[in-house]
Amino acid sequence: MKRLHHKQQSDEELMVQVMGHHASFSAKQAEAALVELHRRYSKKLLGYFIKMLNKDVDLAQDFVQEIFLKLMEKKHLFDPDKKFYSWIFAIASNMCKTAYRHHGKTVSLHPEINHPQGLAENLVEKRLFLIALQEGIDNLEHHHKTVFVLRYLEHFSLNEIAEITESSLGTVKSRLFYATKKITDHLKHFDPRFETTLFKLN
Repeated sequence: MKRLHHKQQSDEELMVQVMGHHASFSAKQAEAALVELHRRYSKKLLGYFIKMLNKDVDLAQDFVQEIFLKLMEKKHLFDPDKKFYSWIFAIASNMCKTAYRHHGKTVSLHPEINHPQGLAENLVEKRLFLIALQEGIDNLEHHHKTVFVLRYLEHFSLNEIAEITESSLGTVKSRLFYATKKITDHLKHFDPRFETTLFKLN
């Protein structure tokens, strides 16, 4: 049976090769699988780290290198029946949590949420809206910021966020509800309807 090219294989199939559980996988194949995973995820992880580490690009790049070292260190912990992207983002989330605890790193985001249609033609109001949104996010506690970033900027589902943050679905919903409520309260002077229209919890 012909072996699939790495680019045709799933993340999970590649990770199994990295783990080297099967004698049929050579060290060269494991290395090639790791290179492919790096190609698929390095840019996405870099974007996530930049958002979570106060836009510190150099530190974010260091974290990308470190997370792939951690991947090798923790490869025996990967469950091939689970999604690789949830597993790697769980590691990334924990790295940011550790950085926050040890160095007081705060999340500072360049908002990527589409501005409301009513502000589309008013550049001044659009800019003021983005500044206010930034302030609202900055004022959140770290664990609330984490679920907000994963949901609205990285577009993970609630179940995926629960897996990534090692929290219950109820906890994720509660944190997300609190985060969006606090931010929409901060933005009400633009339009009171934002409370129900700007962010979708589901």
